[in-house]
Amino acid sequence: MTDYVGRVMRPIAARWFGGGVGLLVGLWGATACNLITGASDLEVSDDAGEGGGSESASGSGAGETGPSGSGPSGSGPSGSGSTGSGVTCGDATCSPGEDCLTCAADCGACAATCGDATCQPDETCVSCPQDCGTCPAMCGNAVCEAGEDCASCAADCGACPPTCGNATCDAGEDCMSCPGDCGMCGPSCGDGMCNGAEDCSTCASDCGACPTCGGAGDATTPLDAEEQAFLGIINTYRAQNGLGALAACTSLNRAAQGHSEDMRDNNYFSHTGLNGSTPWDRSCDACYELGCGPQTAMAENIAAGNSGAQATFDQWKNSPGHNANMLGSSFTMIGIGRATGGGQYGSYWTNVFGGATEPSCN
Repeated sequence: MTDYVGRVMRPIAARWFGGGVGLLVGLWGATACNLITGASDLEVSDDAGEGGGSESASGSGAGETGPSGSGPSGSGPSGSGSTGSGVTCGDATCSPGEDCLTCAADCGACAATCGDATCQPDETCVSCPQDCGTCPAMCGNAVCEAGEDCASCAADCGACPPTCGNATCDAGEDCMSCPGDCGMCGPSCGDGMCNGAEDCSTCASDCGACPTCGGAGDATTPLDAEEQAFLGIINTYRAQNGLGALAACTSLNRAAQGHSEDMRDNNYFSHTGLNGSTPWDRSCDACYELGCGPQTAMAENIAAGNSGAQATFDQWKNSPGHNANMLGSSFTMIGIGRATGGGQYGSYWTNVFGGATEPSCN
């Protein structure tokens, strides 16, 4: 059989260093693609229906974060008449900022025991601010909020139980109904503050919604049996060559799997996505933040035609560009994605290599 060999040179992107892309096409029906930093070689060779490709780059950069802050707050004085905060004594509502001293007409007379320097169970910040302290600004809005309890705001949280104050957290008492016996309440979801034990996944109302990551979905991102086998094969190969093992990175798995699925579903084979994305764009979009730029050494291998891990590994091992990426000393992380059951080649593989771990890898 006569072979046709063509060489095509083209630039990749401004972030690439040197070289161009070599394109090697055979007539035996297989496809392989390889790009490496420096002299980037894109090899396409047909060999028993197999294909592969690799791409690598390094770079650095950092994004910018805009300033954050909050505006000032304030409230007007309490008393009879309209106040600066809109509180009006005599409107039949014991509003925040009012109590028995400042507005008995709305909040009622102070408790009979008020003034003995002890906040009795039947006293609150409303009925006896001298003993129980001034009510928080939000007391009186009919919502028992963080920072309020039966002692500081009975109007919102209810009166403390009769047994409150006996130094024992009895049945029916808790941090809200009797903080003196049960202790102060800790941070809680819904109090408007993203506290140390909360995050976007456990309390979106306080911490905001978690960012949406691109790439593959949760069902196909975890490594399947063949992908796990490939991880073992490549790490054995690296050990034989005096190199450290690569760790699977969730965000890079997401990027790799997503690209394999996209090539299969849309029947193409390229490091460049149909939307024009580069491997680093896809890694960044999959929440691997070091891929945004990129800010660490990165590379990508792609292959098509073999569903098994060993055959795909052998395919890449026998191609200098792919092999160089698999033995890259700058890489510590890997993303592995395999998609089968569609496209011209039936099976599509993607490896994405990263130079450092980050929280998204876990």
